[in-house]
Amino acid sequence: MTREQETLLLIKGTISELEPEQREKVNQCTATIRQLLASYPDGEAFMAIALIGAEIDARA
Repeated sequence: MTREQETLLLIKGTISELEPEQREKVNQCTATIRQLLASYPDGEAFMAIALIGAEIDARA
């Protein structure tokens, strides 16, 4: 298993332990982000998400 696969399983496991209301909010956010990515097939949304991720990482 790759490091990326391990990370994905860890995140999914953490989400599965949330309260049902929180899990639903995460699912809604995920669906919204996926729609956003599909709406910008040339990669603009992906770059925006990468920017936000980098900003979060810089704060840590």
